Amino acid sequence: MNKVSIYIAILFVCFSCHKVKQSASYWSPIYKNDKQGNTVFGNKKDLINAIRKGALVRIGWGAKGKNHSIEHLSDPIWIAILDETEVIVHLDPQVLSAIDWENLTANYADSTLIEKEWRVVLDTKGNFDAIWYDPVTRKTIEHRPQNQTITWFVKGIDTKTDIKSLFEE
Repeated sequence: MNKVSIYIAILFVCFSCHKVKQSASYWSPIYKNDKQGNTVFGNKKDLINAIRKGALVRIGWGAKGKNHSIEHLSDPIWIAILDETEVIVHLDPQVLSAIDWENLTANYADSTLIEKEWRVVLDTKGNFDAIWYDPVTRKTIEHRPQNQTITWFVKGIDTKTDIKSLFEE
């Protein structure tokens, strides 16, 4: 056997044994649902397994209008797995700002917006239930249930290993 064949064989063995691991420092999309909750890509079971393992979760959604588009990313403050099949998340309440579409900036020029909080709960069925809330009077100002395409991201977890539900011993 010549030296070239030996080197090729060694390289083949080295590359065959090397398992590429996803870096824990990157967010990776794991699941995406459409507005009706249908799977666009990924596997909901992988998302649920990642959550059970304590993965950091981030969600993304957006909208495209006639002249403009907007994309949002947010880290939930609360996550639940319902009946081992659906995921719901709550986002941190946010004060509202105005968007200046001409200059593509955001601002608090309308100080009345600061008096309102935006709260939302989302799920893997495409539901996006948003309210505008007055924390002083503790009243809902506006309720805007809607449906969104939602991308679910995880960070730093091997999603290929199954884990039992959190209530099982």
